[in-house]
Formats: sequence, structure tokens, C-alpha cells
Amino acid sequence: MKRRILFLLISFFAAANSFSGTFSITGGKGVASGKKADYLIFEKASEGSFSFSTDSLALRGLNCYKITLGEEKIDSLLLQSSEYVLSADSQMVTFNNLSANTGYLIQYKDYSYGEELDSYVYTCVVEFKPLQSVSFPKDTVICSDFELAIAPVMEYFNEYGNTKKISRTVSVRYKNYLLKGDFPSEEEVTEEKDGTSSVILDVMPYLDTPFEVTDLMAKNELKLDVQPIVTDTFHTQAVVAYPYMETRSKYEHEGDEGTDSTLHFYTSLEEAKENIAKFRQSGPIVLNLYSYSNDMVNHYEWAFADGEQARNGDFKGAYTYFGKDINSFEISEPTMHCIELTVSNIRNDSICDHKSYACLQIAKSQLYVPNAFTPNGDNINDEFRVGYRSIESFEISIYDQWGRRVYKSDDITKGWDGTFRGEKASIGAYFYVIKAKGTDGEEYLRKGSISLIRTKE
Repeated sequence: MKRRILFLLISFFAAANSFSGTFSITGGKGVASGKKADYLIFEKASEGSFSFSTDSLALRGLNCYKITLGEEKIDSLLLQSSEYVLSADSQMVTFNNLSANTGYLIQYKDYSYGEELDSYVYTCVVEFKPLQSVSFPKDTVICSDFELAIAPVMEYFNEYGNTKKISRTVSVRYKNYLLKGDFPSEEEVTEEKDGTSSVILDVMPYLDTPFEVTDLMAKNELKLDVQPIVTDTFHTQAVVAYPYMETRSKYEHEGDEGTDSTLHFYTSLEEAKENIAKFRQSGPIVLNLYSYSNDMVNHYEWAFADGEQARNGDFKGAYTYFGKDINSFEISEPTMHCIELTVSNIRNDSICDHKSYACLQIAKSQLYVPNAFTPNGDNINDEFRVGYRSIESFEISIYDQWGRRVYKSDDITKGWDGTFRGEKASIGAYFYVIKAKGTDGEEYLRKGSISLIRTKE
């Protein structure tokens, strides 16, 4: 009934809705919602005033109405000219002595299109309601999408009689368990959120914390001196983990330029696959894995898939380990490997869980043997060093032209610095024999010569 009556009222004005002007606050404290002022908010409506102005035409044939909504009817009152002020150039009309929760409809003649048109603009004056309470569900298991209820709710009604809720901006400050750099820690979080009757936090609280909520509409727009509302402590049931990986192996890998020795975990398997190239690809890799979960976790499940299972994201039947951390887990097969960590909290017949994923690609074995090096102390090619991927065993012997062995090593990560028995070896040709085995079972026997060159003594 309300909508129909007000719609008939506007139809009676034969108004072509025009927004060629702007609403503005001219006195007191208020909030304008933009060029089309659906509503204007005042700390105290009776002490405020507002204007509608246009710089493109005069407000001729001006009629102003005050509209109120009741339970059963809509009242429309034509204002007398003494109740508003029209500027000398007839381009601005100002209203004083405002009434709260009241609509103001301004009807005027628009000649800007070459003919006379009845036009109108409308705004609703709302009296500000300070934030009085903030609450959250209690005795309820919440695993994600944490919502804070805010009250009271402010409303306005538009020119069609539809009641709309007004969004207010609040600042929410709380403590949380978050990842900072490589390791998580307790951090203070501040979020600015908009909501009518509630706000949803961007990050679920993963530790017990109260919430400090400040009404930013009151503080920043109405310039009121407001104190934050501090809630009771929220006791979380949500779980989270920020897994971290360290490599521990005799064969620390040279890797490719731009790759990382830290295995990064993601909340989606697809994202883990997309970032697979960022991790060094040479095997074998011995992993130490740490879950770094919050205190609510009481169950850990690491699943390791490789090959086709990893590519398909199928962790059913994969090798599974139950424990907070894993030490000395070796990965060597040349294929894709993916890790899924599921942490959960099983209490009172309810479960919150959180999954993290990491993927890496072990390359097929390869050896790269240079043919010269220059041990002259310039830090450029100063050692004879073998490049490699996925080598699990290695042995090298280097001989001079008289058959003396000048260097021997089973550590592929180290190289010959061009010395023999503490003295600089002579420049010239040397001969090497390399025996190696890849993680893929490939065996290598390489023989060849290497030139020792010194351009500066």
C-alpha cells in the first residue's frame, strides 16, 4: 500500500526524474551520499540544514513537499515558501528546521531541453543512531566467514516508498595468528568494513580475541567523539596451518637462476601447480616439514602424491603421515610431487579443517661438464665445478699430464680450485674421470680434458 500511494503521488506530479544538481550539507553535521542524495544523515536533524543546487537552470515553479511514512499511510505536506529559502538567482533551495526520518521532494520546471518539463529530486533526512552493540554467535562452532552483528540498524525510504538499510563503516581491531614472512606469529589486525546489520571479517580469527569496533561514520564523517566498543573474548574453533619446508641433504642443489630453495604452500592445489617452477628442481631432496598450526589443531595429515596422481590432484591412496612435523622425508623420483596438509579440530562431534598444498617437479638427471676454468681470484669461473640435476651419487678424479691424481671428490657441490698439495697447479690440460648415478637410475661415465687458464698472476 505504501509503495502504491507514493508512486501515485509522484505520478501526480508528472515528474521527469532529473539529477542535474547536487545535494549538500550547509549547516550542522551531516553526511551527503553523493550527487544523487538518496539520504542525508545528521547528528540531530533539527539542528541541521541542507540545500539542493543547480548551476544549469533556475528552479522555477518551485514546490517542496515533506513526506512521512506511517504504519498504514503516507502523508505528503506541501511546504510554505516561508519554510525554505530560495537563492536570489533561483539556483539553490535551502531547508532548515528539518524533521528526522522525513523525505523531502523538490518539484521544479526544467527548461533545459527546449520545452517545459516537470522535474523533481528527492532525499530522505535521517537522524544518526550511534553504534550501541557489537556481538557474535556464542556456543557455536564457526570454521570460516566470521560475522559480527552491529546495532542499531539505520534506515531511510526512497521516493517509491521502499525502506532501505543504510550501510555504516566501522573499524574492527583484533589479534590473529597470521603468516608474516616465512613464519606465522600473533599479529594485531585492523579492518575497515561496511555493513548494515553485520560485517564479515576478511580473515577468520584463529586465536581467542576480543574485538574493538569503532564507528567510522561517527568519527570521520560526523566528527563525533566516539569511544570504541570492546566485545567479550571470542573463543575460536577454527584451525589454520602455515606449513614451512627446509631442505636437508648432502647435495644442496645449484638449481636454475631465479628459483627458490624454500617450498611454498598455498591454499589451493591449482595455485601450487602454477608456482611449481619457482622451486629448485634437482633431486634427491630431503625435506623437513613443519606445520606451524594454531593451538586449536589436534589432528595432522600429510599426504604425498606423485606422477599422475599429483597431476590429477588425487590424494586417495597416497602415502600418508600423521604428525605435526616431518623430518628427513626424501623425494627423488623425476616427476611431479604434490603435498597436501590437512589440519583439523575434532571436538563435540564437529570438525573444522584447513588444507594447504605445495608442488615440486624433480627433473631427470643431467651432468654439465665445463672445458676450462680460470682460478685467478676474480670470483669468476675460479673453480672447475660440474653442473648437474638429480644426481644421487658422484665421484670425480682429475689427473695431470703425467698421470698424477691432483683432485678427488665425491661431493658434487664442491669444485677443484686449481691447487695441488697447497700450491698452484700449472696451467695447461688436465684430465677427468666422472662416475655418477641419477635419481632416475641413469648411470654416467664421463672422461675428458679440462684447461686450467690463468690470465693474471
